[in-house]
Amino acid sequence: MLELDRMAPVGHERGPLLAARVQSGEVTLFEREGRVSGYAVVRSHSFFGRDFVELLAVAGDERRHGVGGHLLQQAVGLSSTKRIFTSTNRSNTPMIGLLKKEGWQFSGQLEGIDEGDPELVYYKDSV
Repeated sequence: MLELDRMAPVGHERGPLLAARVQSGEVTLFEREGRVSGYAVVRSHSFFGRDFVELLAVAGDERRHGVGGHLLQQAVGLSSTKRIFTSTNRSNTPMIGLLKKEGWQFSGQLEGIDEGDPELVYYKDSV
């Protein structure tokens, strides 16, 4: 999981954060052939009292093979709140495309988190 995170273009190490999320049980892994192909971190009631997909990562060679969609579906299915949220930078067009494909609705835009690259917020209702 840490190796997968090191490949992400975030500009900082998230090892301690991920270790804390694993310990708290907030991580869902997707494994294929004994290898972690992706993961999602879902924080319970952390976004205005609603669950929030804090991180979603998929190995480069597993992208466009359903891993991200499966992880998002799991997050919605396991959500402890009726509505679940996530966000991504406007520049992250693959994630925006995945959210649209999975039926997530655009909620709004936040400025000032990453200068020049607004954060787009999405939500989906659990069934």
